[in-house]
Amino acid sequence: MNTKLLDSLVQIIHSLSQEEQKILQQKLLINSSEVEEINLEKLTALENDPFVGMWQEREDLEDSSQWVRHLRKQEWIN
Repeated sequence: MNTKLLDSLVQIIHSLSQEEQKILQQKLLINSSEVEEINLEKLTALENDPFVGMWQEREDLEDSSQWVRHLRKQEWIN
């Protein structure tokens, strides 16, 4: 984390007039709510995707990293 940058931002914000601080706060709230809406929409879309969980019962994929390493090793040996 860049603490110097954060400290500078805090100083700048404190130097703003009350009206400027209100405008900044409104803009930040608008942007954060837009991000939340977008993330929620993406998450909901992903949850409803028919491919999510399609391999959950496969025992050979319980450790996906190990499965990929094994697959790569087989491809490189052959």
